This record gives sequence, C-alpha cells and structure tokens, in this order.
Amino acid sequence: MLQYITRILFSIAFFAISTIHIMANSKIQKKTVWPITLYFGVDLVKTCTGWYQKTGNMYEINGSIDIRNVLLDVDYGFGEIQYDKRKLKGSFSHTDGHYFRIGFGYNFLTPTLDYNQFFIGMRYARSFFSFRLKSDKLQCNHEPSKDCKPICTAPIVFRNLKGSGVAHWWELVVGGKVRLVSIASIGCAARYKFGKKIENKLDVLPFDMPGFGLSESKDAFGYSLYIIVAIPLQKSRPSAKIYSVPTRG
Repeated sequence: MLQYITRILFSIAFFAISTIHIMANSKIQKKTVWPITLYFGVDLVKTCTGWYQKTGNMYEINGSIDIRNVLLDVDYGFGEIQYDKRKLKGSFSHTDGHYFRIGFGYNFLTPTLDYNQFFIGMRYARSFFSFRLKSDKLQCNHEPSKDCKPICTAPIVFRNLKGSGVAHWWELVVGGKVRLVSIASIGCAARYKFGKKIENKLDVLPFDMPGFGLSESKDAFGYSLYIIVAIPLQKSRPSAKIYSVPTRG
C-alpha cells in the first residue's frame, strides 16, 4: 500500500513542478556561477516502510547544492533490517549498518527562487553492514514417515551465523523537487541500482543490504519521498520599474 501511495505523490509532484515553473516570476541572475540553493531533506519512505512492515528502524538524510543547473547530491542512511519468520519458516535474519551515495545531476528547469527541479543524475553508493542468520530448518535424510527430532539437526552453518561486509554499486536517478510553503519543499526520486559488487568474500549472503535491498539481486529499483528545507543563497533579480516623466502643457 505504501509504495502505491508514494508513486501517486511522485506523479503529483512532477505535475506541480511543471505548473509552478510556468507561473514563476522570480528568476535567478543568468550569469551567476555561485551556488543558488542549499537543501537538507529526510526520506519518509525509509522510516515509514520499516514502521509499517515492522522490519526495524531505517533513516536516510539528503543534502544537495545547485550551481545553476548542475546538482551535487549526498545521501546518508543508517539503521537495521530484521525478518523474524521462525514461527512460519524457521528462519531469522538481522542486518544493520550504514551507507552513502554521492553524485551529480542536471536540472532541466530554469533555476528560480521557488526551488523547483526536474533532474536526472548518477550516484555512486557504498554500504557497510553486519548480519546475523539463524535457521531451525532440519536437514533430513530419511523417509517422511519417520520422526525428525531424534535424528535430524539444522545445518551448522545456519545455526547462528554472523558476518560483515562492504558493497558498492551505481544508481541512475530521476526525480524532482517542488516548493510547498516558505522554505519547505517536497522531493521525489526513483532510482535504478546496478553494478553491485561485494568487496569482501562472504560464505553466505545476508537477506538484505542497507541502501540496496535484497542481496541476491544483481540490480534493484528504489524510490524516496523527501521533506526538504531549502535555504536560498542568492537574492532574486530586481524587476525593472518604469517611471513617467511629467510634461508641461
């Protein structure tokens, strides 16, 4: 349910960006080479998904700055992901760690003091995590009619396995930002994650990796919904005024 709500808000945000952009009157000076706006945001999807699915607390913050149409973005996330299915499937997985993304984007809208953007960009991401796996599944080598408890045991490797790892990948990002009130904005981003590589050797993969998703997948999709504080670093260009000169007659 949460992912469908996010997609609807994502579409509304893009529609609002296009509408407000056409109506915007306060433009940034054209020849400036200095940063225009500084942004700080919090991703609501990460926090709400963990709360809704009861899989642990995850948080992500975003910081970005724009120099005309070029955007520099940095994301940082941390928390834990836990799947406890011992009652149903006899398995337990817990992963905690942190990750970051850094990269550039290009804003296709004319920079204005309404802080509106529609951008496409690339990100480089790294995740640092530790994990713990347990399984109560029994390894059976007998006829189904016989009782498991006296003769079967869970594989040693899954009884209480712990490990840690580092992974990196790339992301193609499409998103936008639109002003709500005063310096508050809302932002959406959809990301395609690819080129994942685990840098150290692991005998068993964790179920989930912070920042990426399911570790068994080679690529993945993600989305974010940000509440953003936009801090303007430049003033708007003053509009020209026309004065009438009185004539004698």
